Amino acid sequence: MFGFRLGAVYQLKPMNDDATLLRRYADDRSEAAFSELVHRHVDLVYSAAVRRTGGDSHRAADVVQQVFATLARNARKLSRHSVLQAWLHTATKNASLNLMISEQRRRARELESASFGAASSANPEFLDWERIKPVLDGAIDELPGPDREAVVLRFLERREFSEIGAALRMSSDAARMRTARALEKLRVLLSRRGITSTSAALGAIVTNQSLISAPAGLAPAVASASMASTAAGIGLAASLMTTKVMSTAVICGLLAFGAGAYYGRTLRVLPSAQPAADNPEQSRAIASLRQSNATLQADLDRVDTANIQLNAAVAQLNAKLAAAVAAAAAPRKNLSIGGTPRELKKTILNNLRQIDAARTQYRLENNKDPESVEVLVGDQGYIRRLHTVGGEDYSGLSLGPGQVLAVTTPDGTTVTYDPSGALTTQITEAPTAEEHAQELMQAVGPSVNQALTAYRASNQGQDPPNPEALTPFFANPQDAAAFAQARDALKAARTPPH
Repeated sequence: MFGFRLGAVYQLKPMNDDATLLRRYADDRSEAAFSELVHRHVDLVYSAAVRRTGGDSHRAADVVQQVFATLARNARKLSRHSVLQAWLHTATKNASLNLMISEQRRRARELESASFGAASSANPEFLDWERIKPVLDGAIDELPGPDREAVVLRFLERREFSEIGAALRMSSDAARMRTARALEKLRVLLSRRGITSTSAALGAIVTNQSLISAPAGLAPAVASASMASTAAGIGLAASLMTTKVMSTAVICGLLAFGAGAYYGRTLRVLPSAQPAADNPEQSRAIASLRQSNATLQADLDRVDTANIQLNAAVAQLNAKLAAAVAAAAAPRKNLSIGGTPRELKKTILNNLRQIDAARTQYRLENNKDPESVEVLVGDQGYIRRLHTVGGEDYSGLSLGPGQVLAVTTPDGTTVTYDPSGALTTQITEAPTAEEHAQELMQAVGPSVNQALTAYRASNQGQDPPNPEALTPFFANPQDAAAFAQARDALKAARTPPH
């Protein structure tokens, strides 16, 4: 499904020893181990940095320095990270954002000007890439963690599915399916930014264009600077080399630090980086930069504090809402062979409908029928869990296209689902009082949630003391009456007979 033609041949290093290299560096300060990590992943970080900095190679080199300095200082903790490439991609986003914010402030003070050139090509695929490039990494950032890991490994590092499966602790086929779904999510995110394409075309374009080789000499310079900053105990969250120093590193490939100012994630300048006495312009620039860094650090601290408070408030609200919904809804019965025939048939029929939908989706994605139900069920399948309620066995189902699905319980109850509808089992048993009350309560569930939200908004987030207190907050009298009916039916069903 993803047999894309690569624009170049890359030697891919195994991923399973990244953690080993990090531990060697954390425990023994092995320069060889850290240098190997930098050489292995510098192209991935540099490519993302180039895209995020608008194609500026000098700023991209600064971002690479910051990312690997952070990696060096956190080597022990990051040795437990399952997919280091995904962490590097996120760290590149943070470093690029900090750098661009700083650059904007510097431009505002006319300390530096930036120019951006627009590339052009008559090749339609190149034009598509030029539209995708500025928004690609932002869209990848919005993917859930496992999907982001799959996209980074497959399309930015061009890993085989066997390698992706090993990194994500799943089979090659499961990694292929995970990557397919992640690519489709990425396509949807890009479509919201005005980039429309098929999943296959998107995968081909990104795979052929995304990786940019870092400048010669950047990897050893980054490794040396990162290890030196860690050994010296510099209290910066990430150190950046100035453009002048980075240029020297590219030419020589050996220099770790040169004359110039370093600044990082904590936005503090090294005390030893003093301007030359005969260069007043540089002195003024550094002084202004220090002031800007201090202001930005204070802003970041305020944002962090606000985020912590907001997350705590959201967690508290979610806990209250979950408790209220659990109190309003009746506890679900743990179905077993002792359940009513109607409950038994309804649950088995629902399972068969899920299996039919899953086999259809499998066929669309793989162009073949699933070999067994086990392929469709599980954490990496289309159905998370199948709840067996009457001792029935789904493993022997025939999963050919359009075939009728039928299972029989040990007590002889047969339930059939026919996609055409002709042979589907009809549930004729009348519901019990408990089942009827549950159905009424489920029907009014959305209106109850709306009334509960309205009550809290009018009572400073407090929950109602009793169900009757919700009555004035329903959208209309009909919803309030339906809630009262469901509540009375549930109470009657649970009241023992005299």
